[in-house]
Amino acid sequence: MKIISGEAKGRVIKSRKGMETRPTLANVKESLFSIILPYIDNCCFLDLFSGTGNIALEALSRGAKRAVMIEKDPEALKIIIENINNLGFEKRCRAYKNDVMRAIRILGKKNEKFDIIFMDPPYKQELCRDVMKEIRKADILSDGGLIICEHHMFEDLIEDTEGFKFRDRRLYGKKAISFFVKE
Repeated sequence: MKIISGEAKGRVIKSRKGMETRPTLANVKESLFSIILPYIDNCCFLDLFSGTGNIALEALSRGAKRAVMIEKDPEALKIIIENINNLGFEKRCRAYKNDVMRAIRILGKKNEKFDIIFMDPPYKQELCRDVMKEIRKADILSDGGLIICEHHMFEDLIEDTEGFKFRDRRLYGKKAISFFVKE
């Protein structure tokens, strides 16, 4: 895996061996960032179920002001931290080992706000709606902010979900990326 564009363009991102993590494929990542490019510059980015840190690191490379990554697997977190340090993003980025729901509550108590929240939970658990509900309760998305859910195409997220307005859905094989805004 590599950073596609921006200040770290072409730099390698390490990943775990095996199928424990599912990094977003390069063509899907390129498409995603083409869509959200107008929102990236100087934004605060939250990456839930971070895996390798691939998406948040790409956002930082393309001009995000700050990123927070949440990953509960300690081995994956080690790789994320190594990637952050290798790219020189340690001053603009933090990675935390935590359960996503608990992390969202903690961020809410700290009055953190994010302009873009990206999530790529395990597909079989269909967690997007529950995570969005927790985001709403914790009030961590800025007004006009964007939630991006990478999920299985059969997970029902087309209608307005948990108080967020549905904007778009893109299909990539059996994978879907759905976009919601806070109005």
